[in-house]
Amino acid sequence: MASGLFDKYPDLNVVIGHLGEGLPASLWRIDHRINAMPDVGMPAKKPLSEYFRRNFYTTTSGNFFTPTLMGAIAFMGVDRVMFSVDYPFEHMSEAAAWFDGLDVLSPDDKAKIARGNAEKLLKLG
Repeated sequence: MASGLFDKYPDLNVVIGHLGEGLPASLWRIDHRINAMPDVGMPAKKPLSEYFRRNFYTTTSGNFFTPTLMGAIAFMGVDRVMFSVDYPFEHMSEAAAWFDGLDVLSPDDKAKIARGNAEKLLKLG
């Protein structure tokens, strides 16, 4: 993100697993530290959190913890989160039971995460 790649290719999208690999929880701190060191010489023109929100999608793969899901949605928006399992490391039945039991999401948001966002990103519709 810091290389300027997303300035050169603003429509490039990256899919990252495990509800963002902890990055959504860390990007405020990363942006804050980079801002505190303006002479670092980073080629990127925008805060890294902006690229993450605009150019990244995340999947649930292997992270079936509702607070982490809600944090990713709060940071990235529901339109950038997709359901996945991380087979063979996790079991489809466990992932599906967790997702089906989520009562913190509207039916529309669950449909986006379950399939709508992937259909849109991958042009499957």
